[in-house]
Amino acid sequence: MPTWPVHSILHADVVFLYLSGPNTGNNTGETERYMVSINVQHREAISISKLSPDDSSPPPRYFPSSFNSYINKLSAREKGGDNVTVRTNEKAEYISGLSEDCLALAISLTTPMDACRCCAVSRAFQKAANSDSVWRHFLPKDYLSILARADDRVHFTSEKKLLVSLVKDHVLLDQHSKSLWLERTSLAKCYLLSSRSLAIAWEDHPLKWRWISLPDSRFEEVAELLKVCWLDLCGRVNCRELSPNTEYAAYLVFKLTDDSYGLDCQTQEADITMDDQVVSAKRTISFYPRPRPSTRETLSNMCRIEEAGQAEEPSYPRERGDGWLEVQLGHFYNDLEDTGVVVIRLKEHIQLNWKRGLILEGMEIRRNI
Repeated sequence: MPTWPVHSILHADVVFLYLSGPNTGNNTGETERYMVSINVQHREAISISKLSPDDSSPPPRYFPSSFNSYINKLSAREKGGDNVTVRTNEKAEYISGLSEDCLALAISLTTPMDACRCCAVSRAFQKAANSDSVWRHFLPKDYLSILARADDRVHFTSEKKLLVSLVKDHVLLDQHSKSLWLERTSLAKCYLLSSRSLAIAWEDHPLKWRWISLPDSRFEEVAELLKVCWLDLCGRVNCRELSPNTEYAAYLVFKLTDDSYGLDCQTQEADITMDDQVVSAKRTISFYPRPRPSTRETLSNMCRIEEAGQAEEPSYPRERGDGWLEVQLGHFYNDLEDTGVVVIRLKEHIQLNWKRGLILEGMEIRRNI
């Protein structure tokens, strides 16, 4: 039995299903293509149209051969016109006659938001849109291995509820060394690397760093800087753990103590490498908020910029919704074929001024928006 490629597109309040396959009415080898449109708002089929050979079609996606019985019904009615003229209830009957697997496959080619909207079309669409096969398609391909690495068992009754939970909350992995969640719109995998998982210079020296617990931290311990002049923080993540073909940004997540000092040095720099190749140029990092200069200072700075040329402005932190601060360290693109390791580093080895008061939650890697 031949199979039928299909593609579905949701635009505004209309679902479009594109189907194509061999002409069942003759032996010429020609291809028949149909477009089925469904009005989501009014919960009814709008039209079932045969497309001309000149019309461009979306990329083929294959349906099981059970779709042939549906297409044969359409072909039988296709006697002379380009459009199948049937009553709305007959169109709805054709749609409801599709197997759940067929509908589920079409819906899985859209997005989670579109899948939720498909529930309003009909009971058949609702059942298909809520099926595990649809939501399994939206989850990362390695989601089962991710769940196996979770520190606490993740309970879920359906793949849909699992995806929703991974968007709304995080999961701790690998003995609390990192947390994972999915970005809401793209479903890209995001990570927060704990301070324990980072390589921190002098981290075991009791007079330079200490490990404390904070109630608003995701992890059991965070690192507090007591006093160092040589600052060096380094985080690593395997490219295979990230979502392919995705632009990522890296952030340092931290707090400052009331007696912090020395954390705005001009030689405090961050960079990102992938397989020893620089993928994000060095940038100056300040742990203190952007200063609010007076009018006189602003005019003075403008004059200096005009004389010396436009200098790159340091990255300043901003407050997060969870009460921590974050400062961007750089960004990079994770290609489909990337198999190496991304290294994110923040260091100050030049001025060597004394520094104190940094409370380090970790390094966050999330989709760059």
